[in-house]
Amino acid sequence: MPLNMRLLAPTMGDEQNIELPPFGKYATGIFYLDKLHHQEFEAKFASLAEELDMSVLAWRTVPTDNSSIGTVAKNTEPFMRQVFVGVKGDAPEDELDRRFFILRKRASHTIPSSGKRFYICSLSRRTIVYKGQLTSDQLWTYFPDLADPLYDTYLALVHTRFSTNTFPSWERAHPLRMLAHNGEINTLRGNVNLMKAREGVMYNEEYGEKLKDLYPVVEPNLSDSGSADCVLEFLVHAGNRKLPEAVMTMVPEAWHNDPTMSEEKRDYYHWAACIMEPWDGPALISFTDGRFIGAILDRNGLRPSRFYITKDNMMIMASEVGVYDVDPSQVIFKSRLKPGRMLLVDTQEKSVIQDVELKQQIARSRPHSEWLKEQITMDELRQTHLEANRSSKPKYEPSGLGDKRLSLYGYSTETIHMLLLPMVNNKKEALGSMGNDVPLACLSNFAPLLYDYFKQLFAQVTNPPIDPFREKVVMSLQCPIGPEANILRPDPKQVHRLWLKQPVISIVDLEVLKQTTHRNWSAHIIDITFPVESGPVGFLKKLQSVCEEAHQASKDNQIIVLSDRKAGSERVPISSLLALGAVHHHLIEMRARMKVALVVETAEAREVHHVCVLLGYGADAICPYLALELASSLRDQGVLDTSLTDEVIFQNYAQAMQTGINKVMAKMGISTLQSYKGAQIFEAVGLAEDVIDKCFRGTHSRIGGVTLETLAQEAFQRHGNTYCIATDSLILRDTGNFHWRAGGEKHLNEPASIAALQESAINKNQSAYEKFRESTMESVRNCMLRGRFDLRTLDEPLPLDEIEPASEIVKRFATGAMSFGSISLEAHQTLAIAMNKVGGKSNTGEGGEDPERYLDPQKRSSIKQVASGRFGVTSSYLAHADDLQIKMAQGAKPGEGGELPGYKVSAEIAKTRHSVAGVGLISPPPHHDIYSIEDLAELIYDLKCANPRARISVKLVSEVGVGVVASGVAKGKAEHIVVSGHDGGTGASSWTGIKNAGLPWELGIAETHQVLVLNNLRSRIVLQADGQIRTGFDVVIAALLGADEIGFSTAPLIVMGCTMMRKCHLNTCPVGIATQDPILRKKFTGQPEHVINYMFMLAEEVRQLMAKLGVRTYQELVGRTDLLKVSEEGSAKAKMLNLNLILTNALHMRPGVNIKGGSQVQDFQLENRMDNILIEKAKGVLDGTEKTVDIEMKINNECRAVTSTLSYHISCKYDEQGLPDDQHINIRLNGSAGQSFCAFLVNGITVTLEGDANDYVGKGLSGGTIIIYPPKTSPFESHLNVIVGNVCLYGATSGRAYMRGIASERFAVRNSGAVAVVEGVGDHGCEYMTGGIVLILGLTGRNFAAGMSGGIAYVWDVDGKFSTKCNPELVELCKLEDKEDVDLVKTLLHEFKDLTESVIAEQLINEFDERRKEFVKVFPYEYQRVLKQKATEQMVNNVQQNHEPKIQDIEDAVTDVAMEQKKLDKVRGFMKYPRETGMYRPAEKRMKDWDEIYNFGHVRKGLRVQAARCMDCGVPFCQSNSHGCPLGNIIPKWNFLVFQNQWRQALNHLLQTNNFPEFTGRVCPAPCEGACVLGISEPSVTIKNIECAIIDHAFENGWITPQIPQFRTGKQVAVVGSGPSGLACAHQLNKAGHTVTVFERNDRVGGLLQYGIPTMKLSKNVVQRRVDLLAAEGITFKTNVNVGKDISAKELSEEYDAVVLCTGATWPRDLPLPGRQLGGIHFAMEFLESWQKKQLGANHSGPHAKDKNVIIIGGGDTGCDCIATSLRHGAASITTFEILPEPSPKRTADNPWPQWPRIFRVDYGHDEVKVRFGGDPRVFSILTQEFLDNGQGHVSGVKTVNVEWTKDESGRWQMNQVPGTERVFPADLVLLAMGFLGPERAIADQLELTLDARSNFNTKEYKTNLPNVFAAGDCRRGQSLVVWAISEGRQAARRVDEFLNQGQTVLPGPGGIIQPSTNPVACPV
Repeated sequence: MPLNMRLLAPTMGDEQNIELPPFGKYATGIFYLDKLHHQEFEAKFASLAEELDMSVLAWRTVPTDNSSIGTVAKNTEPFMRQVFVGVKGDAPEDELDRRFFILRKRASHTIPSSGKRFYICSLSRRTIVYKGQLTSDQLWTYFPDLADPLYDTYLALVHTRFSTNTFPSWERAHPLRMLAHNGEINTLRGNVNLMKAREGVMYNEEYGEKLKDLYPVVEPNLSDSGSADCVLEFLVHAGNRKLPEAVMTMVPEAWHNDPTMSEEKRDYYHWAACIMEPWDGPALISFTDGRFIGAILDRNGLRPSRFYITKDNMMIMASEVGVYDVDPSQVIFKSRLKPGRMLLVDTQEKSVIQDVELKQQIARSRPHSEWLKEQITMDELRQTHLEANRSSKPKYEPSGLGDKRLSLYGYSTETIHMLLLPMVNNKKEALGSMGNDVPLACLSNFAPLLYDYFKQLFAQVTNPPIDPFREKVVMSLQCPIGPEANILRPDPKQVHRLWLKQPVISIVDLEVLKQTTHRNWSAHIIDITFPVESGPVGFLKKLQSVCEEAHQASKDNQIIVLSDRKAGSERVPISSLLALGAVHHHLIEMRARMKVALVVETAEAREVHHVCVLLGYGADAICPYLALELASSLRDQGVLDTSLTDEVIFQNYAQAMQTGINKVMAKMGISTLQSYKGAQIFEAVGLAEDVIDKCFRGTHSRIGGVTLETLAQEAFQRHGNTYCIATDSLILRDTGNFHWRAGGEKHLNEPASIAALQESAINKNQSAYEKFRESTMESVRNCMLRGRFDLRTLDEPLPLDEIEPASEIVKRFATGAMSFGSISLEAHQTLAIAMNKVGGKSNTGEGGEDPERYLDPQKRSSIKQVASGRFGVTSSYLAHADDLQIKMAQGAKPGEGGELPGYKVSAEIAKTRHSVAGVGLISPPPHHDIYSIEDLAELIYDLKCANPRARISVKLVSEVGVGVVASGVAKGKAEHIVVSGHDGGTGASSWTGIKNAGLPWELGIAETHQVLVLNNLRSRIVLQADGQIRTGFDVVIAALLGADEIGFSTAPLIVMGCTMMRKCHLNTCPVGIATQDPILRKKFTGQPEHVINYMFMLAEEVRQLMAKLGVRTYQELVGRTDLLKVSEEGSAKAKMLNLNLILTNALHMRPGVNIKGGSQVQDFQLENRMDNILIEKAKGVLDGTEKTVDIEMKINNECRAVTSTLSYHISCKYDEQGLPDDQHINIRLNGSAGQSFCAFLVNGITVTLEGDANDYVGKGLSGGTIIIYPPKTSPFESHLNVIVGNVCLYGATSGRAYMRGIASERFAVRNSGAVAVVEGVGDHGCEYMTGGIVLILGLTGRNFAAGMSGGIAYVWDVDGKFSTKCNPELVELCKLEDKEDVDLVKTLLHEFKDLTESVIAEQLINEFDERRKEFVKVFPYEYQRVLKQKATEQMVNNVQQNHEPKIQDIEDAVTDVAMEQKKLDKVRGFMKYPRETGMYRPAEKRMKDWDEIYNFGHVRKGLRVQAARCMDCGVPFCQSNSHGCPLGNIIPKWNFLVFQNQWRQALNHLLQTNNFPEFTGRVCPAPCEGACVLGISEPSVTIKNIECAIIDHAFENGWITPQIPQFRTGKQVAVVGSGPSGLACAHQLNKAGHTVTVFERNDRVGGLLQYGIPTMKLSKNVVQRRVDLLAAEGITFKTNVNVGKDISAKELSEEYDAVVLCTGATWPRDLPLPGRQLGGIHFAMEFLESWQKKQLGANHSGPHAKDKNVIIIGGGDTGCDCIATSLRHGAASITTFEILPEPSPKRTADNPWPQWPRIFRVDYGHDEVKVRFGGDPRVFSILTQEFLDNGQGHVSGVKTVNVEWTKDESGRWQMNQVPGTERVFPADLVLLAMGFLGPERAIADQLELTLDARSNFNTKEYKTNLPNVFAAGDCRRGQSLVVWAISEGRQAARRVDEFLNQGQTVLPGPGGIIQPSTNPVACPV
């Protein structure tokens, strides 16, 4: 308020006998002090005043009355003293203001001391601030001055705020010294840092050296508003600017993309941008200096501001209308502040200065346009570069997938294919789905990049995110970079900066910058690499030297380039981010940051997140040169389109980056890159204090973590992995950061856990649940923060019968917000049924719920979500909810919206969402009716009014400060809060959002619980944790940290069949969950019982843990962090974390607080609502006794959400229909209506308002009619005045609205069915509209129809400029010509005139024929398409056929090879193409020869088609050693490469995991195919054939050549046995440089491969080819040496450095029955081996089957091989006995996927016998009893009996003989193929090796009880597959290499991945 001499002069005269100087000659202000120290501080202040040639005239104790204020406020109440200061001598007014400012600033800097209170509210000649921690009502009673009759004023700036993002305090209350701020400054940290940096370039002649006494400009520990106030005050008093211009400088309009802005104003803003970045965020800033009082709105209009002007020249501006009672007849103008606009009153001139006039004056005050000609541009620099004869085309370094730099900088094949290539190809980021389940960077052992430690912050509650696509009019990436001139003196020098249009620069432009001499600019390049020999110590030294070099360079250069170009084998790079952060903060501290541009030349950054972090920590420009060089090389290699030039590659990549950067900025509500740069909008997770202090000062890092030293070690680890000789590293290391990968990063969702969970839930199998729990707990320990905790358990648990029953615990469970649309109806409904049965709750998600379901108590979802899309949110929907959940953010993509493309919007979805089938639906970020905490509180209130029975919930996402936000939400009357973790699932989002935004729920829940307790709000809130919660351990941790309830999303989906394909965004979910495809939906097999089983098993696990903890009820768990301790296990990195913050017990912070969630009811004061009166008056209609009722009442702005509860009662009775057609409620109101007027108004109610209304009129309109017109006594013209506020008709689904006047911003957003007429709208009108009709009879604001996909708008284009204000991306602007349109507009005009008496409507009716051409029809393209489809049924059929071509057989797809290559569909190939089944040559041909049985030629032709069937699963079960490939073969990747015809790359991927694919591709039974996800409902992908084709193709092309090791270690290793495990082990050890000798007891190398597998199955030429290769590579083979007999095993172990036993399991299982001694009975291997030797030319006679009756006892591969061999011998008959019953043709319940399918199979041998003899040779359920003698000592028959199998009481299978089924089978040759028992004993006895229970060699990590003796293969693990043997050999070799190299190895681990090294020092190269 202004100083008041009428009050102050007599008061000071009476109280202190002091006569004050005249008004304007002295300053006064109120100080906050404490009684103990106030005299000390007053004396210091007086002394300082004297020093500055001023004097304190007097002090006055400010009268206060604290009787009405709250306890918290009273406890911190200051002692208030008012000072009066005069100046010695005379001085002009400006000088006085400056001197008082200096005094105030100096006092604020020098007087405060720790523990003593000192704060100056204001010190001014004109104004005085009265403020405190007070409510609006308390203010006037607290300060008696304000109630004194002598106190009058000509202006008042009153502010009340809802403290959300900070704890409230007296000091932080508004107004501040010059401004009051309603909003949020999102870029604060950067603004403050840069203001500090400017201190190095600021100078003011009038202040001279004394200017430094005013630093820091921004005083420490201030709120965002306080910081802005400091800068504004400084700019006014020291910056030669008037107050309005200073405000404009800090809060500029969105000038970059506004075509309607005048050139001179644009030039002013352009100039201003060169001196200061915007203080960006949603803001209504009101300001005054005592003369001027004004307000400005942020560029996006995200705060409401309305004002009246009256006849007596009074202006009233407020965030609402109706706050000040004014006679309507006295109001001459009603308007609102528009986005980015300023309103100013000059009280001296008594005039209002409108925005246009004001800014025009400022823009013309200097020659800004002339000055801008001095601006430097890249075009200028390029031209100068060329003129200096410098190269215009810098040389790109050669790259490609073999580029060593890729590994050095942490690239993977995933990042290239999933992130980089889509950016180049599609100009945008790739999408992903189903969340993030990998370890946090601080828990990962794979040396993640530094960027991964940073999580993007996002807006929620306190301010909204922005839609960067639909509202890009406010976004800008343009920035000035380089030296900034003195901000305090407006000057042309301020534009002497380089203007960049976006921050990602090309290699070409970087060279231009490096070499520039233009205008005396120069660049200094700082090498951020250092010599490898200097070790980690050198890393830290180099970091410091880089800082010092940068400071020195800033003195003489304008550009500093931080470059890692010199990295290589001899130089290690420091992370670009680390170097940048250190330099940026060092230069700020040295006050040199504003003198230079910081440009980063980096190979490290390539993703959007990387670039955003660099920008956030101070980069001005970034050249990601390696990404560009790689893309260029891939183009040259044909991976990318060869027509792409380097320039096009860069432009595409840069455009994708720009889109991504905009999206990241927008999620925090930031519009301009200039503000985002340096703003540090991140939280660090897992970085230690030394890292933060050195490089990222001011960044939150709450749990400590890795140090600079650790980061140095990880840099060396990456360097070592890259440049150490690693001969078995054929491809770029891919650790599976996006998709699960065998041997890579741990994932929470991995194959073993998923399979066990499904089995446990489907079959109610407790042992499977235990497997699930064990595997999941291992993942939790590796991946999740909660895995760092252990429970403090009792020695003796409580009895389980004392623990709360599971039936009660499950009632605390809820399933997550997954919408019908993101998942199928079947899946959605299954969840609802399950949760209703157990008493828990399911959630509709944001897609609404059809009445058929929500009226069915079994199928309804108890929780109805209300999200930004408002899909299907009607009064009836709300009325039938138990919980109403407001979605503020989503864990997987906080701060983002979403989109459901038109092809997913089926008729069912369209009906549920009140939209049109086929029309896409955009779900915007939450920024329409939830701009701020006040707006959220309003929505909470609205929903409570719309359903008083429902519990109101708010969904938040974990981030730093979420606890304070939650306390604000609790104060806003929410009853339930969900805190989601960052790792939640999503149907679709960019990988940037999925991976890099949000934080673990463990942090969020702990913080929220603690802050709610601290504020005594905990009892009002039920708190729910959500995000990748799986096990009882997770549930208990959540409870102990404070969660009352638990949300589950991913786990129930897995239970219903989800396999984590991560293809939700492609609509191709193969199990029918995340798809709307009718074909795929039929594959859904989930049942409610499965979900119920899981929930109860989970609850039982919780009970067991409760018993161990000594806790009887769940409620007793809540907040008991004393029952937690930090685990002592884990990696060194994990142990660095400091989790004390999480473990703080909230009750220790504020003892005695009630923490039982929901035990205290929130008071909504619903008893005071106007609706109660309306309901009473309408009672007759409601109960059906009356047809119509008319009600008349007055209304004021305290009456909020009027009619919502009335509508609720109608919806409860009549559902969606509203009142019956013959019943009506007519309500007439007079006055200013409060927020949410007529929200959710239902059919049958008509409300007429004479007056005006605030925001959210008709929100969710559900069929009712709203009529609003100005008071009839008002003199103004309605079409020039604002009648309703922002966001009217948001989410309206039906009904009509007639508003005579202008509607403010965001009118009819997401309207999907209402008809509305209005006389003008603000910005963003009809945004996201999907249905309904809007007629606008006047001007519109900018960005009209953005995101409008349906409905029609008709606009009277008054000034002919509508096309410049309309967003044309989705709509066509048509003329009003069609008769239907003309008739509709005419009808609406007549209705509008009749209902509102609109003068405009009457004029248009009278002049319609001539005015018609001025109307524009806004018609969405997508809506047009759908309407045309509906018009022609044939077109619909054609579209459907085109959408889903049906291919009858494989020939239809591959008739032409060229066409095949062009048209094959990889995304939906699994649906389109059948599996190839003809892998063998015809049986009738092949059984006549011994050639390989495979039909190679036929298979090769269809390989790409078969590869197209591979779905590239997010969790590829095919490569899992729990069910799929033991080698971890990278199957999806090489399938994809074959599909792309990249055979060489496919080979490298294959050989990375498999030494001998030519063996496995022929003989492996393919467990990978058995585990294939497609195999759940279709024939699985053809994997084995493709594998075989890749390696054979490679041999044919000469690609497979001997790879001789580059060096030898001198170590000697003996491998005993040359089977697949021995060969693999030898191959790997030879690669590592060891000298390997292989001992084989047979005459040929190969073991089983040579003699155990028939030649028609595996050609011996193929085996010999590989053996020859191995020998050529340096492996020595010694045959006919039987270790243990011919030579001593003990001697071998002493002679060699290491011995590996790969002897196999050669001890066959016998059948000791009567007659076993007879001739003609042989082991199968004896039969097969002897024949193989004979075929290979040996003079060896063994059993032969010619003309014999052959009986084979046993099945499996060996049995089949015996069948086929006997057949080719010419056997008379062949019969196979199998004791087990005949398998089912399909999986049985006890053989669930992905277990190996125990189904009836016909292999090659069976097929051949069927052709030869007419039937399958197998006899099942048969037991051999005796071998019969022919009388000559030879077998003649076999006596058998049938058996049957039954389960006993324990569930175990029992075999029983079937009497009367005895039978004798004739037999001349009996082959025993029953497997093997283990290795032979000679070696074990000689070495005294320990054996396991199965008589195999007992090992630990392949090492026996002898230190240098290892074992691998069947001799160690028992009889198994060839593929297991190879895997065993590989991993044993790795352990041997570690043993020989003191713990280090260069050999890869599982999945072909080189595992993390524990050695911190770089490898010598």
